[in-house]
Amino acid sequence: MRFTVSSSLVTNNSQVPRVAGAKSPQAAVFDCDGLLVDSQHCWERAYAQVAAARGHSLDGIRLERLLGASVAIAARVLGEELGQPVSERELRGALADQFAAAPPRALRGACELVAELSARMPLGVASNGPRDVVVGVLEQLGLRAAFTAVMSAEETAGDKPAPYVYLAACRQLGVAPACAVALEDSPLGARAARTAGLALVLVTPDPPLGADADLVVPSLDDDRLRAFLGLSDPDRIAPRAAAVGVDERHAAEAPAEV
Repeated sequence: MRFTVSSSLVTNNSQVPRVAGAKSPQAAVFDCDGLLVDSQHCWERAYAQVAAARGHSLDGIRLERLLGASVAIAARVLGEELGQPVSERELRGALADQFAAAPPRALRGACELVAELSARMPLGVASNGPRDVVVGVLEQLGLRAAFTAVMSAEETAGDKPAPYVYLAACRQLGVAPACAVALEDSPLGARAARTAGLALVLVTPDPPLGADADLVVPSLDDDRLRAFLGLSDPDRIAPRAAAVGVDERHAAEAPAEV
């Protein structure tokens, strides 16, 4: 049975959407960086390492262009920003250095949601990050065993925003995309999930205007997300008046300055 919701957009201060068809999704597919783990500092330090090798800092670099990017896309964009080519191999090495030096922590609500949801349905990860980095982070946090499928876009025909990594994750989970829900924090990932045909939960304290998502919440511990996933009764969830700030989203301490 297809998993759909009755409204195409549910904003931060809206009620939980009513589900038409299935009562809850048959599977859930998570992004990793910025959704499950607070890894932005690792990526930014890797960019800084690459820039420093060229005598530059990140001052003036438009980091928003790199949000949710794969290594291939990030290397190309960073090269454009620095005015000097950056190879995927160099950036991949810098990422390995930074993830090893300062392993990211789970974001608020991530471990609890994954533990509860994995008892109800198969879970997958669909990431633009390198597979070894993604698997390493999940293992460090004790989350790897909860996921039946872990896919990197590097193993598919194209990176997000192309849909291939979500389609591959759904195949491994044995569910049709229309019966699964994606949880994403970036516009690139959201486009990939939508194109693949999954329902979409956008998890960000600062959603873009008119975001095309079935539910928008500021963090993974939001009660409306639990109701949307069939973990609680939506009739018992009161509407919340305002978006939650960034500080409420993170369980980890803020990383040291680069």
